[in-house]
Amino acid sequence: MKTETLYQTKEKNEEGKPFLTIKKARGYYTYAERLGINSVAFILYDKNKSNAFGLIYENKPPLDEVNKKEMKLTTAFGGSIDKDISYPEIVQQEVLEEAGYKVSLDRIIPVGSTMVSTQMNQICYLYLVDVTDILKTHKTESEMKDDIDTNGNKTIWYNECDVVKNQDWKSIFIITQSLYKNLL
Repeated sequence: MKTETLYQTKEKNEEGKPFLTIKKARGYYTYAERLGINSVAFILYDKNKSNAFGLIYENKPPLDEVNKKEMKLTTAFGGSIDKDISYPEIVQQEVLEEAGYKVSLDRIIPVGSTMVSTQMNQICYLYLVDVTDILKTHKTESEMKDDIDTNGNKTIWYNECDVVKNQDWKSIFIITQSLYKNLL
């Protein structure tokens, strides 16, 4: 089977490979390959709150471009796997940067992984982060900066039904897997 390259970014990594390539397989199936950037996603969990699940309310630049105005959504937190440390350590850093909680690694619970989309080669590793009885002690990146990319980002707390109504697939997947594995 021949795969046709439709587009490649001009930006390349140290090995000279493009960061993003759009391909067509079987003559009809179009997909994107991102070079070496998988990701992590997580939601916060506090068993002492009636709205127990923390998600991030933030700008979503791809939607900004489509809608020609700033778009904010409430979704699972996330980050790229772009550091030479374990995935839970990446989540630990992201929790501190994006939510302001300092958590130990034993509170970062892996719940599974999934492809981001059938049109991407990217894998997302999913986590539930237990912040029960932990106070927010740090300013988030958004609180420390005053720029357009982070201004106004904040943690929103939802109950299980509101997470489902919100329709963020990563958050729903994390809760579903957590329930299936008896983590909640």
